Amino acid sequence: MNIIGINASPRKKANTQTLVEAVLDGAAAGGAKTRLVNLRDLKINGCLGCEGCKKHPGRCVQKDDLTPLLQALTSYDAIVLGTPVYWFHVTAQFKMLVDRLYSFMEFGQNPETGASTVRSVFPAGKQFVFLISRGDPEPPALFPQFYDHLNEWLNLIPLTLGAGNYEFLHQYGADIDRKAALNDPILIEKARQAGKKLLV
Repeated sequence: MNIIGINASPRKKANTQTLVEAVLDGAAAGGAKTRLVNLRDLKINGCLGCEGCKKHPGRCVQKDDLTPLLQALTSYDAIVLGTPVYWFHVTAQFKMLVDRLYSFMEFGQNPETGASTVRSVFPAGKQFVFLISRGDPEPPALFPQFYDHLNEWLNLIPLTLGAGNYEFLHQYGADIDRKAALNDPILIEKARQAGKKLLV
């Protein structure tokens, strides 16, 4: 089994990367081949809204480091996506990745009814693990409704890509301590177990 982990944190060796690596370590212990990608190391752009991908669904027309990564995602059996929470949402790097997944959406029209149709050309049935690290505790002291919105939005990703199985693992109360996950053996073990479950 081939598994890719994508870390969307701009901070090096911080909580999100620690958790992504723990999931990959758990999978590797079971014999999986793993790869870690730190988006902060890539030159990536946001979606241009150019609709160029609609001529060839599944292929973004941009020539940056994200275009080959998007193509590579289609060949992995499982995908691990990690982001810290910035201003009650994902990081800019994570949002750019998700926006570019638009290239896998194919739009059309039902010839019988005229109704608009949409389908994903991303290979269905892949497994996903989502890792979300946030500074606020659970329950949060301020604006809990925004975290509800974030969790609802995150579900859009596996649903539109036709995921086979997916799991969310949250880290709460990290504050700005980049070693909070590393110093939480229970959380690390949960992440490792999430990686092992990808092999079942």
